[in-house]
Amino acid sequence: MLTPPLLLLLPLLSALVAAAIDAPKTCSPKQFACRDQITCISKGWRCDGERDCPDGSDEAPEICPQSKAQRCQPNEHNCLGTELCVPMSRLCNGVQDCMDGSDEGPHCRELRGNCSRLGCQHHCVPTLDGPTCYCNSSFQLQADGKTCKDFDECSVYGTCSQLCTNTDGSFICGCVEGYLLQPDNRSCKAKNEPVDRPPVLLIANSQNILATYLSGAQVSTITPTSTRQTTAMDFSYANETVCWVHVGDNAAQTQLKCARMPGLKGFVDEHTINISLSLHLCVFSKSQQEMG
Repeated sequence: MLTPPLLLLLPLLSALVAAAIDAPKTCSPKQFACRDQITCISKGWRCDGERDCPDGSDEAPEICPQSKAQRCQPNEHNCLGTELCVPMSRLCNGVQDCMDGSDEGPHCRELRGNCSRLGCQHHCVPTLDGPTCYCNSSFQLQADGKTCKDFDECSVYGTCSQLCTNTDGSFICGCVEGYLLQPDNRSCKAKNEPVDRPPVLLIANSQNILATYLSGAQVSTITPTSTRQTTAMDFSYANETVCWVHVGDNAAQTQLKCARMPGLKGFVDEHTINISLSLHLCVFSKSQQEMG
């Protein structure tokens, strides 16, 4: 009988506890549900001035109407009384960007001469609060309000989809093994090996595990395997093995099942590992001690 690797087995065993106690499929009361209805974050991260949800919904104006956190990126101007951020380079350029026109006006002409006396390292622009220094792209203003320092774009969530390396005045995105950097130089896409085989999704639901193409069409060569209330699933590429938690009527009947999928052509050698809740807790605790 094929036994999946320990690193594959442990996450599924962890999911076994959640399945046994019928854990909710939504975010917990102590979490905030992002607008994508997929991501859950700590409620303490909501309205803290940092985008933690992929869509930034944890910092949305309707969620954080009273937030005083700085919402604009370096070298951007916050239009008065709004959430709109305008590049500093577009202030006093003769084109109104802010709804109230605060980025343009008489101050642009009256205060422009004061910029020469401010001693900005990169650039200066008049604002309603007086002349203000700002920096070239990828640099940020320092505490003295005049000098500029490289800005770490990698500290901003979403700059790169996987790996990010900050450089002087710029940044470089990269991908982990098995992924390729896309033409936008930011996002990554999984390698398709062999290249002539279309990508396949394994989808687990309350009745079976089936394989579909990205278009949604079912892979006709793979017959779905029946299951019951699958709450976790993982795939070992090295062994071409899929494992899932098959939920029973009670903890003792909840099982860990595995099957090989050689060449992704079907489920073979399906086998069951019977694990009661008490046995799971013992094995998982021991494994944690050995790995810790």
